[in-house]
Amino acid sequence: MNFTQLLNRLSKYRNDKIVFVGLGNEIRGDDLAGLVFIDALKTKTVFNKSKFIIAGKNPENYLQEILISNPEVVVFIDAADWGGEPGDISFLDSDSIANGDFSTHAYSIKLVEKFLSLSRQMDFVYIGIQPQVTDFGKEMSLQVYHAIKEFFIEDEKK
Repeated sequence: MNFTQLLNRLSKYRNDKIVFVGLGNEIRGDDLAGLVFIDALKTKTVFNKSKFIIAGKNPENYLQEILISNPEVVVFIDAADWGGEPGDISFLDSDSIANGDFSTHAYSIKLVEKFLSLSRQMDFVYIGIQPQVTDFGKEMSLQVYHAIKEFFIEDEKK
């Protein structure tokens, strides 16, 4: 996946009706990837009216904030072990989320989706970043960090 594909996937939604939710744990190596990704995404003017939520390890704490935004789509971004190369960034389907591939948040993120869906109609998009290491106390790997930076640098070259 690249930045252009992200734009294409979200092009049917109004900019002010997109909510990005960054998930991750700062002290578990590449589990930080979702938070680094969302920080870079916030700088893109194409999403200047979108809502950005840094949910960390507790997305359930932000349900009301998401609902108040009245989104058309909620985009969850997190480290996800889906069998790619470290640093690969991909859209994930809801079924793979249900099977537990979406980092340490697999169970609660599906509950979050279910709760939000019961409250109002909205779509959900999952972006997974393949981690290299998610051990407690480890720093983010350079491979994953550089892959995220490259994702956004490619956009700037156009």
